[in-house]
Amino acid sequence: MIRVGLIGYGNMGRSHGQLLLKHEDVKLLAVADAREERRAMAASELGVQKTYADGADMITEGDFDVVFVCAPTYLHKPFAIQALEKGCHVFCEKPMSLNVDCCREMAEAAEKSGKNFMIGQVLRFWDEYVYLKKAIDEKMFGELRALSMTRIGGVSVGYEGWFLDEERGGMQIFDRHIHDTDAILWMLGTPKAVLSHGVSYDNRTQGGIFHNFTQYLYDGNIIVSAEGSADTPQGFPFTASYRAFFENGLLEFNSRNKPALLVYKGGAPEEVDLSSSLAELKSGLNITTAGPYFNEQAYFFDCIRKGVKPTTVTAATAMETIRVVKAEIESVRSGKAVAL
Repeated sequence: MIRVGLIGYGNMGRSHGQLLLKHEDVKLLAVADAREERRAMAASELGVQKTYADGADMITEGDFDVVFVCAPTYLHKPFAIQALEKGCHVFCEKPMSLNVDCCREMAEAAEKSGKNFMIGQVLRFWDEYVYLKKAIDEKMFGELRALSMTRIGGVSVGYEGWFLDEERGGMQIFDRHIHDTDAILWMLGTPKAVLSHGVSYDNRTQGGIFHNFTQYLYDGNIIVSAEGSADTPQGFPFTASYRAFFENGLLEFNSRNKPALLVYKGGAPEEVDLSSSLAELKSGLNITTAGPYFNEQAYFFDCIRKGVKPTTVTAATAMETIRVVKAEIESVRSGKAVAL
């Protein structure tokens, strides 16, 4: 039985907590959250016997194999390092941390501990994005010519407004748009430079850079871009999408459509069969119809069972994503392309 402690019972921590109950050999023992009402919610919804007001106390007092860190971004580093030093495997939500130096400290702690350490860059476990990577790698429709990604929705606030403070949350470009940046690096590698344009509010109280467009500059005949936003009006549904233009076809994904992914090769569009897109992750687990957040959990736990390190997301790749997004922020503020 894999014994788990969960730090942070906000929206993401709550989702992870509920999914943790679906694994046959995983036992969620405790939840930590600074808010009394959230601790009561965790006890009621998850049936945990122990809750803590401070994640540090939970790590110190608990007896866990794994700690899930789903606290605000500025707390990722201290909680992750403490848990690793205690001898726990650590799953940490994205973003890895607020800057590359913090990420490097986390990676070094993981290496020293010998424990598994994985960041929740969930698009690497999302059927439609896994399929896109496969299409690119295997040239299923010929060479990729252009890729555009979009991730837009309403503002995130968080406990005590931490999402709206750059020093605690890093801004939407760092928290929401980072998904598409990470997917692009996963599929195409690090670009030679980024050129990003954005609009901003106050970066301590109103979210900083709340809408951005980024061009990822690669060598060769390819154009790559992504739009991120946290300024849609109330009532506008969150939307994640991409369009990938190949020599012999076009893939279009939109999270609001049914079916969400279509391929155009001339004539009527065709629905894409995603049944085998995550076959390499299953490892005997029945997760064929599971969502991407469960997929990443299943992969993480399976690596622990097998005694192997995660490769789909590593500390190094998560840290590189932080480096590139920080370059995008620099580009927005300087108005110039930033070399990588």
